[in-house]
Amino acid sequence: MIYCSTFTHVTEGDTMGRAEVLRTIKDSESEAERIRADASAKASETILNARVKATETLGTGRQSADDEAASIISEARASSAKEATKVSAEGDSQLEKVAVNGKKNRKSAADAVLSAFRKA
Repeated sequence: MIYCSTFTHVTEGDTMGRAEVLRTIKDSESEAERIRADASAKASETILNARVKATETLGTGRQSADDEAASIISEARASSAKEATKVSAEGDSQLEKVAVNGKKNRKSAADAVLSAFRKA
């Protein structure tokens, strides 16, 4: 109980009983605990959402990197195939020239071999 001598202008309606003060403190502590629990739950939810978003972003990034790598490989294969076709065509042309020259020189080569055997 609050004594009137302590406060000069305290009236009977202004004083609180000890039980009422304790109840108010207990209610305030309960409210503070509820607020803390709500904040903790919100923080946990925020962390969970951030982890989910990070996982999704990581997956998207990996997929994007895989797609880019596949595109680069595809372009490299196409370029290699084009170069291989060009080199093959040049090789075929050289082979044809060798075959034509071989046909032209076949008679003289045979004569040279036969001549070498006859002289031996």
